[in-house]
Amino acid sequence: MEKLMLNLIKRQVHGIAFLLSNPYQLKHLILRETRYKFRNKNKQLWIEWQKYDSKRAYDALVEALHNTRTRPFNQERIEIISEIVNHIGKKLDILDVGSGDGIIGDQIFKMGHTVTSIDLPTVVVQSHRIGSSYAVAGDAEQLPFRSNSFDVVLASEIMEHLWNPHGLIDEAYRVLKENGYFIISTPEGIDGLRYDAHKFYFTLEILKQMLNKKFELREFEQLKPAFTATPTIILSFSRFTESKL
Repeated sequence: MEKLMLNLIKRQVHGIAFLLSNPYQLKHLILRETRYKFRNKNKQLWIEWQKYDSKRAYDALVEALHNTRTRPFNQERIEIISEIVNHIGKKLDILDVGSGDGIIGDQIFKMGHTVTSIDLPTVVVQSHRIGSSYAVAGDAEQLPFRSNSFDVVLASEIMEHLWNPHGLIDEAYRVLKENGYFIISTPEGIDGLRYDAHKFYFTLEILKQMLNKKFELREFEQLKPAFTATPTIILSFSRFTESKL
């Protein structure tokens, strides 16, 4: 129990330190949480919060489609990530961190790769039903795998949910094999903070700065907000043989 508490405190300290180093992001996070806190006490604030937290057009699209697998945004994201994986090689050992309902891992699994899905205990059961070689309940910031285990670590729409995104970066570097690849997709820019569950926002430059000691950028794609409320960036990084720390 003491160890769990220490890890929780350590993670929160990392998150606070990261926020303090990004004052513009901190400002918007405070604004968002302030609106969230008072939204049930004031009808007008609640209306403003709804406008801030979600665009009605996007909500209508999601509601109409029902099945997340048929969303144009998800289909395009799956295609881009699948192409990146194809460029890397065949029959790869791939770790899908924050696998969710497994929509990406399923496609990669069908391409002939070994896919290990990891997510929260309540989520990973669904992921295992979809299509992966293995499903594990665990923590993205403390991956329960040996070092040098995977050819690819995939983190799609997960970085923005973590209080300590550096923890995932460090863990991805550790579990990747020499010259392995780290693939990230995340909402781009300040609009990414419109959602309650998002802790941080990222840009190409922010991610390059965060990863430049351990990874080298190889590919970069951007999904325009035609089918999603915010632009999304997809990046592929190769692992340095030795960290430049």
